[in-house]
This record gives sequence, C-alpha cells and structure tokens, in this order.
Amino acid sequence: MTSDSRCATHGYRLSITIPVGSPSEFHDDPDNLAGLILGAKSAVRSSDAFVAAWLALVGGGMGLAMATATSAALSELSEERSGVGTAVLQALNKMGALLGTAILGSVLSSAYLARLDPSGLPAQGANAIRQSVFGGLEVAHQIRSPLLDSVRAAFVYGIDRALLVSAGVAVVGVVLAAVFLPQANTPKPAAQNPTQKEADVGSVS
Repeated sequence: MTSDSRCATHGYRLSITIPVGSPSEFHDDPDNLAGLILGAKSAVRSSDAFVAAWLALVGGGMGLAMATATSAALSELSEERSGVGTAVLQALNKMGALLGTAILGSVLSSAYLARLDPSGLPAQGANAIRQSVFGGLEVAHQIRSPLLDSVRAAFVYGIDRALLVSAGVAVVGVVLAAVFLPQANTPKPAAQNPTQKEADVGSVS
C-alpha cells in the first residue's frame, strides 16, 4: 500500500468517526505545524538529518490533514451531489497550489533580496544575484569572494520566512474550520424522486 493510500484510508476512517469541526479532527495538524516551525529554524549548516526530519513532519502531517479534510467535506454531501463536490475540491486544490506557489515564492524572493549585500559588485553582477539564487551562486563562484556565504544565507533566510508564513496560514485555516464547519458529519441521504415517494406511501397505506 502506498503512502497516499494509507493517508486516504486514515482520513476516511477519521471523517466517519470524528464530527466535522471538532478539535480532534485536526489532530494531524500539529505534526504539520511542528515541521514548518522546525524548518523555519534551518541554517546554512543544518544537517541532512535535520532537513529530513522537518520535511517528514510536514509531508506526513499535510498528507493526513488533507485526506481527512477531503473525506470529511465529501461526507457532508448527499450521493447525487458528491460528484459536484469532488470537482469543486479538485479545482480548489489546483488553485491553492498555484496561489501558494505565487505567495510563498514572493515571500522567499523578498526575504532573499532583503538579506543580500551586493555592495562592491559591478552592476552586471549585482543584477545577476538579485534575479535568482542561481545567478548569485554563479557570480560568487566566478569572483571567489565571501559573497557565496551571503547568497546561501539569504536563500535559507527566505525559506525560513516562507515556512513561517505557511505555519501562520495553517493556524488560521484550523481556526476558521473549527469555527465555521458544521458539528455533524452524518452523510446526507440521496433525494427520492416522486415515483419512489409514491411507492413508499403506497406500501405504508
């Protein structure tokens, strides 16, 4: 069984046993938040084990939380509306990925530029390191100066700030879900058509 399948199975079991909007439903989010906060403490000289640890926490927590939230949301819909609900969730997932990439990329870029010190560089070199971290590394290798450490530190600082923003968004999402989601997750029965209703009335009479 793949990790995605395990997460989906775990999410489905949680969604049918825990009321939507209850604090227990978000028990997987502390793993995600802990990983994001731990990752925000990364430094240039952080070990591979440290990076692997917070990535595992973020990945596991996010996978479990997403599967649980998706299953819980779909369990609120009746059978005839489940297809529409699935389509809406898929559209939201795709939009969320695009918006998240744009927002967190902007945060990372802004923090990276704020930490750079291009003083003493020619205009062409300064422009290169501002455009991307790859340009900064290339210029640093060419001129063989302490700029290399500055570029690396600025990039890691940008990642730290992006992870902190992600943690903040996750906290806001948990609070909003706990406040606004309904407190019951009993699956809605399928609507009966008029013919079926008449048949039921006839059988009772």
